[in-house]
Amino acid sequence: MDLEAARAAGVGVANVVGYATPAVTQHVLALLLALATRLPDYRAAVRAGRWSESLHFCLLDFPIDELAGRTLGIAGYGELGRSVARVADAFGMEVRIARLPGRPEQAGRTPLAELLPQLDALSLHCPLTDETRGLIGADELARLPDHALLINTARGGIVDEPALAEALRTGTIGGAGVDVLGEEPPAADHPLLADDLPNLIVTPHIAWASRQARQRMVAELAANVTAFAAGEARNRVV
Repeated sequence: MDLEAARAAGVGVANVVGYATPAVTQHVLALLLALATRLPDYRAAVRAGRWSESLHFCLLDFPIDELAGRTLGIAGYGELGRSVARVADAFGMEVRIARLPGRPEQAGRTPLAELLPQLDALSLHCPLTDETRGLIGADELARLPDHALLINTARGGIVDEPALAEALRTGTIGGAGVDVLGEEPPAADHPLLADDLPNLIVTPHIAWASRQARQRMVAELAANVTAFAAGEARNRVV
């Protein structure tokens, strides 16, 4: 939305905020849990008959990690980042907040480049701007420990997607959960849709889309329109 053009034309603009916070938070933790537990790999193994062929009562082909005691970095500490931090804390994770490049120093936040080597997982919640485009590229992925997980439910352009595909193939990082891509819908040959990428979960931009979140969005939109018709300012940005 071109806010300056709207302002110049005398057009009011209102937005809807906070409607998807529970849904996005749930999706982030679902991705973290699925990757740490290797759920897609175990599901595929069971469907392929490998449990039935096992000599033991269980199948332990893939290493399983716990979230408890692990360190989660959060890049973008607005409403979504804070909500994820609260739930991660309930899982026993240590939460660290990244200071993004170009941002002023702030108590309790560590420069991103300094923080990356200390993390077991990184969750992105910053907007896509000129400063955050390509924020996580080959250099940043290489600074993460080789077991670390990357979660992106923010915007696709924040991550260099070919670099992420290469990092997964080479074992530079341990896994990734991605709900957003730089091109949506993606081309069939998108680098993160290749079938040879280990421990990767790609979901089709649905972190926000619970039934409850969509109902909240509609209700907020209706309330904005009703307020406008009554001559009241509600959630106005212009």
